[in-house]
Amino acid sequence: MSFAFPAFHEARLPGMFSAAVVEVAMQRLGWSDVRRDAGVVTGKVGFNLWSFGETVAVTVAPDHVLLRSACVMPTQCIDWGKNRRNVEALRAALGR
Repeated sequence: MSFAFPAFHEARLPGMFSAAVVEVAMQRLGWSDVRRDAGVVTGKVGFNLWSFGETVAVTVAPDHVLLRSACVMPTQCIDWGKNRRNVEALRAALGR
């Protein structure tokens, strides 16, 4: 569980991934508004029991990707582990 304004979780995943692969993984997870722009892929996770939704941003570098999930509500300081679960779900989807 994260405590920040807004609540977030991030992880660095070593390896070579293309932005297209990340985009497909987000779409398979059912995330909406998936966009790719200059090495950054973003998607939105809708309203749920734990938050008003999250934005997941993935920065693609040559040797790793940086996964970051943050609550869309800037005043939400506790995410009840939802951002971590988003990052873990995307990590698992990229591992397939």
